[in-house]
Formats: sequence, structure tokens, C-alpha cells
Amino acid sequence: MTFRPILTISQLTSQIKDCLEGGFPDVWVEGELSNYKSQPSGHTYFTLKDAESSIRGVVFRSYSRF
Repeated sequence: MTFRPILTISQLTSQIKDCLEGGFPDVWVEGELSNYKSQPSGHTYFTLKDAESSIRGVVFRSYSRF
């Protein structure tokens, strides 16, 4: 029987971040921006979509240039 290590949430999100940033170091996309919402916290939420798919996104206040 093989045992898998139990990860903390921080360890899991760190591994996901490393995987995504390593696999997609510089990405340009084309699509429609919708559901744009700027929150009092300074974070901005949005959806990027095309005819077949969508992906939700966020720009955290510390990354915003506006």
C-alpha cells in the first residue's frame, strides 16, 4: 500500500501556483470581459469568456495599477 502525504492548504496552493506559473509563464488571451466588479477592498473580479468557455479571474489590490 502506498501512502500519500497529507498536505496543508498552504502547501497545496503553493504546489498549484508553481504548476500553473511554470506551465503558463506568459499567456495572452482573446475573449470577452464580463461580470467586472470592483470591490471596496480594492480587488477586482471578472469573467473572461468566448463562445464555448469561461474562466473567472481576480486582480488583487496589491497588483492593481489603477
